[in-house]
Amino acid sequence: MPIERFGLGAALWRTRRYILPELKHFIAFAVLSGIAMLLELASTLVFFDLLTNKVFLGDPLSGTQASLLGLEPARFVDVETLDEEARFTLRTVFLAVAGGLMAIGFLLGAGLGYYVTWILQRVNQHLRLAMMDRAVHLSLRYHDEAPVGDAIYRVYQDSAMVTTVVQNALIQPATVLTNLAIALVAISFFHPYLSFLFLIAAVPAVAAARAFTPRLREGSEYSRLANSALTSHIQESVNGVRVLKAQQAEATAFDTFRQRSHQALDRAYELRRRIAVLNLLVFLTTAAAVIAADYLMTQWVWAEAPTFGYGLVALVGFAVWNLGAFQAARDRNIAIGGVSVALANLWSLLQDIGTGLKRAFFLLDLEPEVQDRPGAKPLPQVREGVSFAHVDFAYQADLPVIRDATFTARVGTVTAIVGASGAGKSTLMSLLLRLYDVDGGEISIDGEDIRNIRVGSLRDGIGIVLQENALFPTRIADNIRFAAPDADDASVRAAAATACADEFIEALPGRYSTELGERGAKLSTGQRQRISIARAVAKDAPILILDEPTASLDVDTERAVLERLTVWGRDKVIFLITHRIRTIRRADQVLFVEHGAVVEQGSHDALMNYPDGRYRAFASRESLAAINSNHA
Repeated sequence: MPIERFGLGAALWRTRRYILPELKHFIAFAVLSGIAMLLELASTLVFFDLLTNKVFLGDPLSGTQASLLGLEPARFVDVETLDEEARFTLRTVFLAVAGGLMAIGFLLGAGLGYYVTWILQRVNQHLRLAMMDRAVHLSLRYHDEAPVGDAIYRVYQDSAMVTTVVQNALIQPATVLTNLAIALVAISFFHPYLSFLFLIAAVPAVAAARAFTPRLREGSEYSRLANSALTSHIQESVNGVRVLKAQQAEATAFDTFRQRSHQALDRAYELRRRIAVLNLLVFLTTAAAVIAADYLMTQWVWAEAPTFGYGLVALVGFAVWNLGAFQAARDRNIAIGGVSVALANLWSLLQDIGTGLKRAFFLLDLEPEVQDRPGAKPLPQVREGVSFAHVDFAYQADLPVIRDATFTARVGTVTAIVGASGAGKSTLMSLLLRLYDVDGGEISIDGEDIRNIRVGSLRDGIGIVLQENALFPTRIADNIRFAAPDADDASVRAAAATACADEFIEALPGRYSTELGERGAKLSTGQRQRISIARAVAKDAPILILDEPTASLDVDTERAVLERLTVWGRDKVIFLITHRIRTIRRADQVLFVEHGAVVEQGSHDALMNYPDGRYRAFASRESLAAINSNHA
C-alpha cells in the first residue's frame, strides 16, 4: 500500500469540529497551566537562592525576600552575614514554604491531569460516534471488500488518535514550547550567550528531525497495517471458532496468528528504533550545548562577574554569578536539554498520529453509495406490490450478478425465489432493501422508484428473516421487539404465536423474561429461527423477506409456521428464498433464478408442466436429494 502524506496541519484542521464543542474547557486548561508554569519557575529561582546562598552560605536576604517571608530586616537584611540562629530560622521557614508550594503544585498538577483527560475523552467520543455512524451507513460493497477487523481497528484504535493529536499536537507542544521559551528568557537574564548556545544546537537537531520524518511516517504506516491485519485475523478466528474446531484447524490458525503477531511486533520495533535514533541525535546536540554552558558559567562564577539582567535577577539574589546563580542557570539549561529531546520524541509521535488520523478520516471521507435523493419521500402505504423492471447489477463492473430481472410481487401473495447457490437470489432482495443501488433498470413499490423513497423509510417498511439471525444477550421479549421497540407485551406474544415460538418460550423458567446467552446460545437453532421470525412479525412491515427462514425446522413446525405467516400476511408482500420443494409449493408464484436472470416464473404446478423446464429439473434434483437424505 502506498504511503501517502498527511500533513499535521491538515490533521489539526480536520479535528476542529470535534474540538470546538470543548473550546471553553481548553481555554480554562491553558490559563491554569500558564499559572502553574510561572509559579514553578518563580519558586525554583527563589528556592535555589534561599537554600544555597542564604541557608548554606549565610548571605543576607534582600528586602523583598524578607518582606515576602515575614522576617525581620534587622536580623536577615541589615547584616553582613546571617548568624547560625537566623539560618536555622530561615531553614524552617524555607521548608514550610517549600512543603506548602509542593503540596499546591501536586494538587494542581493532578487536577490538571484529570481535567485534560476528561476533555480529551469527550473529544474522542465525538469522533468515535461520527466514525461508527459512518461505518454502519456505508454500503455493503465497502464491508464486503474490507477486512473484517479493519473497521473495528479504525473505530476503536485509530479514532483515539484525535485525543492524541490534541494532546500531542496542541496541548503538549504548547506546554513544551512555553516552558522552552520561559527557560530561554530566564537564562538570557543570566547571560545571552547561554540562550545563543542552545539556539545554535537547535540547527542540527531540526535538520535531523526533518531528515527522519519520511522514514517515521513510513514506519508508522506499516506498523498500523500490520496491527490491522492482526485484528482482522483475531476477529475471523473468533467468529469461525466452531469451523476451526470441526476441521481441527486450531494449530493452523494459531500459527497464522503467531506469524502476524510477530510481523506486527517487528514493525513496531522498527518504528521505535527509528524514533530512538532521532532522540539520540537530538540528545547529543543539546548535551554539547549544556557542557559548553557549564564551562562558561564556571568561568563567570570564578570571576564573580555580574549577571546580565542585574536589576531583575537581583530580586531573587542573583546580582552576580555565585553558586546559587550557577545552580539555578544550570537547572534551566538541563531543562532546555530535556525539553529538546521531548520535542524530538513528540515530533516522532506526531508522525504516527498523522498516520492514524489518515486512517480514521479515510473512513469518514467515504461517501455511502446509497443515499437519499434530494426530495426523497417516505414509503407510501403499500397497496399494489413490488416490481422489478429490467434490473441489472454487478458487484464489480466486469462481473454482472443480476441480468435483466423483471417480475412483480403483489400484495397478499407469497413469491418464492428459487435457484442454485450463487444464482443471485439474496442479491435481488439486497437491491430491494437498497443495500446496493441497481446499475440499470428500476425497482418500484406501487409504481414509485425506490430511489425516490428515503432509505430509512424504505427499510422501516421491510421485515427480514435470515437463516442465521443475530440474537442479543438480553431477554427474549427484548429480542422480539428489537425492530419494534414500542411493541407492547401483547404484540410480542402475538408475534411469538405467529412464529410458533410461544409454546417453547412459555416452557422456559423465565418465559419471555428469559435472558439469552451470547448470540442466543441457550436456544437451539430452530428456536433461534422462530425468535427471528417473531421479530419480523412484531415489526409488522408491509413487505417481508424470508431467506431460508425454516431451514432448521422439522416438517410439522415448518408447515405450521408457514400457514400462520400466510394468514398474517394477507395484506403484505412476502418473498420466500428457499430450496425446499415442500415450502415452495405454498408460494403463489415461483421465480426461478439462474446466473442472475429470472429464467422462469409462474406457480409451482405451472412450471412443473414444462417438460424441459429449468425449474422442473431443479425440483426433481432437490426432491431426490431430500429422499436420499431421509433414507440416510
